[in-house]
Amino acid sequence: MGAMPPSPAGKRRLLVRPVVAGLVAAAGLGVFGCGGSPGPDSSGGDRTASPPLPPPPPTASQSLGPDQPPVIWLGGTVVTVTADRLELQEGSGSIVTLLRLGQGATAFFRVSEDRWVRLPRQVDIETGERACVETLLDGSSLLALRVFLGAGCGPT
Repeated sequence: MGAMPPSPAGKRRLLVRPVVAGLVAAAGLGVFGCGGSPGPDSSGGDRTASPPLPPPPPTASQSLGPDQPPVIWLGGTVVTVTADRLELQEGSGSIVTLLRLGQGATAFFRVSEDRWVRLPRQVDIETGERACVETLLDGSSLLALRVFLGAGCGPT
């Protein structure tokens, strides 16, 4: 007798596990960050075009245990922003959906003069601009913590 085909939920798990494993591995290799210091790309690319971006505001020190979700930096172009989600289009064309934390806990930042400034909770976010997003990978969900508008993550 042959093995039973997997259920729809089983098929999703079979598809999600390699993707999640790839994201975790890529984060560990620094693909989403820049040179071991993840966050918005502060190299400025072509220095004649724009000044370098300041480093992101620091986060509180964390002691992540083995069961804690990993922090991952994702970069792309903002496609959609709603009260509960943010969609980015990566350079490869893939659309990534990030869940937003409730009650304005997902923070949006923009550079003002020489520092990152947190935007008000009710500000309208334009689509089509670059963003670097600090996220938590919780199971198969990506939770947006901090969104740095006008910045890319890592090499562009």
